[in-house]
Amino acid sequence: MKPVSQPRIGEADSRRFLRFAFSLADLARRLLAETSIGEADIAVKADGSYVSVADRRIEAAWREAITGQFGDHDLVGEEYPAEGRGSAWEWVLDPIDGTDNFVHGMATFGTLVALRHEGVPVLGVIDHPRLDLRVSAADGLGASCNGRPVRVADRNESGTPIVIATAPENFNKGGRPELFGRLATAHPNLRVYRDCYAHSVVLQGQGAVAVDWHAQLWDVCAAWAIAREAGAAFERLKGPPGRYQVVFGRPAAVAAVTDLLGIAREEEE
Repeated sequence: MKPVSQPRIGEADSRRFLRFAFSLADLARRLLAETSIGEADIAVKADGSYVSVADRRIEAAWREAITGQFGDHDLVGEEYPAEGRGSAWEWVLDPIDGTDNFVHGMATFGTLVALRHEGVPVLGVIDHPRLDLRVSAADGLGASCNGRPVRVADRNESGTPIVIATAPENFNKGGRPELFGRLATAHPNLRVYRDCYAHSVVLQGQGAVAVDWHAQLWDVCAAWAIAREAGAAFERLKGPPGRYQVVFGRPAAVAAVTDLLGIAREEEE
């Protein structure tokens, strides 16, 4: 399927980077298959979120692989300090998004790999190992789910569009607790997912809109890249510095939800 956005990098580079990103996702699957999580393997970070031995093991392996293949590229990830080398290329990594779901045996957790070029997301892979589900895109190549092309487009809704939001606590942390109530009132069938499964549902065109609040770059970067290639609208709204408040999905539904929230749009990076 042809991409919706204007390509920023060459097709050959896009295909090369996407093959490599798939290899990272496959590596994470192998490491997860070898990992048995017990209570001693789980810690609670300062922000209250879980981190497991598997999180750190996967990100360390990813960083080693990236450094071996693209030694001059920058790296930023959830579990280890950023590695800046002054490159225009930056890999953005979340080894397990939804670690709390992972440690409780819930299959919706995912692994996230993204690549930015001069600050713009140009590649994204959202992989759900337990569901055998992989949503991906690279600049100029379009978006796909398990190799099948996907496109996010407006449609005539038979009822209220399905809106998927992050947990209420994230709106609280971002200083806007009233926004969750606003969404729930306007959309009685509001879904709440605590991990990237919400992104995959919307980027396949099943849900209308995803709303993620008070997120980190590694939480949303892969979805951002995929949205660009799938034809989805993607809005970053103003919020605390260094955090990401995003609304994405079907263009008309994104516009309606963005207006409902009443938060100004962030200037593009």
